[in-house]
Amino acid sequence: MTVPSNLATPTNTGIATLSDMTIVTQTIDQVCTEQQITCLHAIESGSRAWGFASPDSDYDVRLLYCHASEWYLRLFEGKDTFEFIQEDLLTVPFDIGGWDIKKALQLIYKSNAVIFEWLHSPIVYRQQTEAMEILQNISDAYFQPIAVLHHYRGMAKTASTGLDLNEPVKIKKLFYLLRALLAANWTITQQTPPPVIMAEMFGLIHSEAQREIIQLIDLKSHCAEGHKISISPLLLQTINKLWHSIGEAELTPLDTPNTDSLNDFFRQVVLNQ
Repeated sequence: MTVPSNLATPTNTGIATLSDMTIVTQTIDQVCTEQQITCLHAIESGSRAWGFASPDSDYDVRLLYCHASEWYLRLFEGKDTFEFIQEDLLTVPFDIGGWDIKKALQLIYKSNAVIFEWLHSPIVYRQQTEAMEILQNISDAYFQPIAVLHHYRGMAKTASTGLDLNEPVKIKKLFYLLRALLAANWTITQQTPPPVIMAEMFGLIHSEAQREIIQLIDLKSHCAEGHKISISPLLLQTINKLWHSIGEAELTPLDTPNTDSLNDFFRQVVLNQ
């Protein structure tokens, strides 16, 4: 079930220019060669993927990858993450972070909210499409609303730390708080992974608040992330209402399937390299 919004969604998608896309994809290929890994899924995360990028928003590229099959046949497990940072690659900070597919599948089993976001990012740089479509379908069975709610409630608390909404606040911090609150409420009401793009959750709030946030998204697309704004009474009321809904939530754990489908997928991917 989806919650429709009665307003047009904003156009700020955060998608890179063609030249930036070329640099990003070439760097992904270079990093994978250096790391001796195969890219299964390379996406954008953070504000660009969430639909409220600023001109100075970072590029946060995230990878799911695998090694050659022999790499997994070792007495002691190898490092299953990596990070690549190059500040001068583009006009804004750029980094690549990655998880080995084995680690990713273990996190899916635990209903990790981040891996759900990566699997459904609207900005995809590289992908083994058929394998990722299978994994997206598999992952749905392991979705646990309680675990995902805990993640977004924690993000909302982190975003609100030291934030006085009665004073001018940085527009970036406001949007991090708004998206976390919307995602937490979506998890409660819809019992499905929250959409990655924040605007797709606008049906959870009043149409007047939607209009105001869309205007702020447009503002954010033209100003620095450190730009400060004053929050209107309407938006403050909306935020308080979203907080209240989170506090009242009581969710029942869902049955988690066994790991058979994850194991089958893991073997299929690794043995095909």
